[in-house]
Amino acid sequence: MAMPAARPRPLDDMDEGELIARARRGDVAAAAELLSRHDRLVFRTCRRLLPAGEDVEAAAQETLLRALRSLPSYTGAGSFSGWLVAIAANYCRDRLRRRKLVPFQPLEAVHEDDPDPMAVIPAAGPSPERTSMARQAVALLHQELDRLPGRQREVFSLRFFVGLDLEGIATALGVDVGTVKTHLHRAVHRVRAAVEEAMP
Repeated sequence: MAMPAARPRPLDDMDEGELIARARRGDVAAAAELLSRHDRLVFRTCRRLLPAGEDVEAAAQETLLRALRSLPSYTGAGSFSGWLVAIAANYCRDRLRRRKLVPFQPLEAVHEDDPDPMAVIPAAGPSPERTSMARQAVALLHQELDRLPGRQREVFSLRFFVGLDLEGIATALGVDVGTVKTHLHRAVHRVRAAVEEAMP
């Protein structure tokens, strides 16, 4: 009696490495599954790197299309998410260059599903004076972020709002980890100084 053929494993059960290998061989379903696992990361990255008024959804879709076309050339060096963020960052930079816009959306524009971690006021019942000081500190933080040089703003946003680690940021921006550390240190120092000035 013939043994029944083993059922293929569902794509959502496969790990990222397996999906990458299949996608690079031309498996469209594997590529779609792989990119769908990272679509929120791509959207968040585009939202942080583009100013208000830009079509973030279209930018995220274009990033995913570019990634799909480039999958055969993905070498596996660095993380896949870092590779995707690099494509998103390059696309956003190109888009802004073409339009000659000032990069980065103001950080006050917060979406429910991705709150601004810097704008959270402790819920321990602060006094009105303490709440006012915290709001002032957040406003100063946003102003200082707007004043940061482009690369420092990029590194800060990718670290604290997109959630990449130092290596992921380095891969995404095409620089070494030491450069990322330098820009991040300078950005954090400037932002912290502005906030501390507001908080006695």
